[in-house]
Amino acid sequence: MRHQFDTNMDRCINEAIAHQLAPRPAALSLTDAALLADYAREAAEQLNVPIVFSLVNASGQQRYFFSMDNALLISHTLAEQKAWTAVALKMPTHQLAREVQPGASLYGLQNTPRICCFGGGLPCWSDGVLLGGLGISGGSVEDDIAIATAALARFSHTRFPLTP
Repeated sequence: MRHQFDTNMDRCINEAIAHQLAPRPAALSLTDAALLADYAREAAEQLNVPIVFSLVNASGQQRYFFSMDNALLISHTLAEQKAWTAVALKMPTHQLAREVQPGASLYGLQNTPRICCFGGGLPCWSDGVLLGGLGISGGSVEDDIAIATAALARFSHTRFPLTP
């Protein structure tokens, strides 16, 4: 019995070590993008919010996009702008919203083409490397942030850590 316990314990330890030492990707694969999109869709369905999802790579090029039935037309533009802004400025768009207020450090930046200052855009970092950005649009700012955050958290739990 003791030998079986030791064998199981060794296996668990070795799996944990292998997971921690596994090389992190330098980009989000198409499989990763589809998984993030699926997690966002499921979170949106739980909130009953028809969203548009956009994922851009670290260079700001759109990598994955979808629109749920009945999503707002403006959300098609905003989702991509949120994802692009999150990568371009390497920050969540809800943080940018505070920084573009009169008197704040980035005031005036909100007038720059493609910049979106509404919450719902998150950069996707893994081990200090920017892999891309995701943008969610369709609900309130709070809904969009919650959906984007839920998608990143679930992805981090099932695949590899991604932080905003």
